[in-house]
Amino acid sequence: MNNMPNPDAPACGCKWFERSAKDPNIPVVFDEIKNEYHLVHQNDSGISLFYHCPFCGGKAPESLRDNFFADVSVEETTRLHLLTENILTEEDMRAIHGEPDSVFPTSGSMTTPGSDTEAPETTIGGRWLIYTNLSETAEVRIRISRYGKLRFSFSGKYLGPKQKVEQTRPANPRPFGTSDMLPADSASRAGNTPEASGDS
Repeated sequence: MNNMPNPDAPACGCKWFERSAKDPNIPVVFDEIKNEYHLVHQNDSGISLFYHCPFCGGKAPESLRDNFFADVSVEETTRLHLLTENILTEEDMRAIHGEPDSVFPTSGSMTTPGSDTEAPETTIGGRWLIYTNLSETAEVRIRISRYGKLRFSFSGKYLGPKQKVEQTRPANPRPFGTSDMLPADSASRAGNTPEASGDS
């Protein structure tokens, strides 16, 4: 089943988003700056972005999120894949690139797609490591499952509204750094296979 946003869907016309955001009993909030409606997770452990109305199926308002994050070029994404492709454990990452700036637990679960030889795997819990100083434009995020498996993603750094940074390759990718968690454009990798990634 395709659960990606449908660009051909009409805009939501039933006003469910507006009513829900005003109802204190419904965990929906409106981000006025990014023009987004979010579902708030239990115990405020995170948020999920609405793409469609769960009542009528219409599109949510157009997000302004892309205006807030740096663009990560294909060349920079490729460079980061090469920089991390042989890193298989958290110990390897720390030994090669130093300590992350942010470490925090994850909420919910993650399912890794299967292959011809391996079944899909769903893991619960785990942690995130975040590095920011490995790239001028991207944050390097590593999701570590409770079994120690690493999943990399490269997301545009937060800039604020309507700002841009020039894409440059750092002369020395170390030392290291980190930051926040809602990607705009990102690429992710499980093992050594690049794939598209997304927001929290």
